[in-house]
Amino acid sequence: AARQPDAVAVEFEGETLTYAELNRRANQLARYLRRLGVGPEVLVGLCVDRSPDAVVGMLGVHKAGGAYVPMDPDYPPERLAYMLADAQAAVLLTQERVLERLPGYGGHMVRLDADWPTIAQEADGNLDNWAVPDNLAYVIYTSGSTGRPKGVQLMHRGLVNLAAVVANQFAITAESRVLQFASLSFDASVSEVWPPLLQGARLYLARREMLLSGGDLLALLQGEGITVVTLPPSLLSVLPAEELPALRTLVSAGEACPVEVARRWSAGRCFLNGYGPTETTVSASYYRVESVPEGTMTIPIGKPIANGRLYVLDAQLQPVPVGVAGELYVGGVNVGR
Repeated sequence: AARQPDAVAVEFEGETLTYAELNRRANQLARYLRRLGVGPEVLVGLCVDRSPDAVVGMLGVHKAGGAYVPMDPDYPPERLAYMLADAQAAVLLTQERVLERLPGYGGHMVRLDADWPTIAQEADGNLDNWAVPDNLAYVIYTSGSTGRPKGVQLMHRGLVNLAAVVANQFAITAESRVLQFASLSFDASVSEVWPPLLQGARLYLARREMLLSGGDLLALLQGEGITVVTLPPSLLSVLPAEELPALRTLVSAGEACPVEVARRWSAGRCFLNGYGPTETTVSASYYRVESVPEGTMTIPIGKPIANGRLYVLDAQLQPVPVGVAGELYVGGVNVGR
């Protein structure tokens, strides 16, 4: 990314940030956050609408050495209050327009829009890196088996490994145009944001309403010439595959991929079926669909990602023979705390 500082890093409804601008803003925010005590193992809540502010916030927290905790502003106030209290977030990054949706918060609240004139007084040069591979990079809250939100802690080593895997598997280059589709509170957003930025690609953001409308999403994919996107198969089943000639890499994730979806969308492009719980830094495995012969019953989840491992074990934690059912165990650098 540093090789093309004037290239567009983030685009949202006609507003753009170049890599140089993104870097300067993130550096200023990082210095401001360090003054508030943010550093390794310090959690920072990130409750913002979809916008370049979100990317500046994520990168600024990492540059400060801390870990971000994405919180969807559309969550019920009770859930947001629980997440803030459970995470013991030292700082909350938000926006002026989001404040009325937030619960009471006793820590440092930083508005990335209204407070920016103050933040912009900080120096904009690069900072020394305080984080190490085993430090936290982000914490994402899932519903948990009890229905109560559960914070899953993921480290930088897993994130760096994921970014390298995704860039390679998805064929992301500086010429790629990547759409960020998932909610920032869903772990798929991690694989949508960091790999393209580390490759110098262009990352597109869009309002939630546009992404959830099939017609608007199709128009966005066509109009911006999106080349890489990750979408749930339930959405792929209602979109017309033949109208997206620019789309080179498509990833199905979040749900089991129906055979018919894989057959229709894999023609003429790289189609990947991704699998992984939040606890494995988004992805545990990928399967590239080359063809879907008649009679195919299921689409495999593929082989483990680089530096990851998969085992199918019985109740005594012993490997089962081929063809025998067991439980899937995931190991490797991608596994969180």
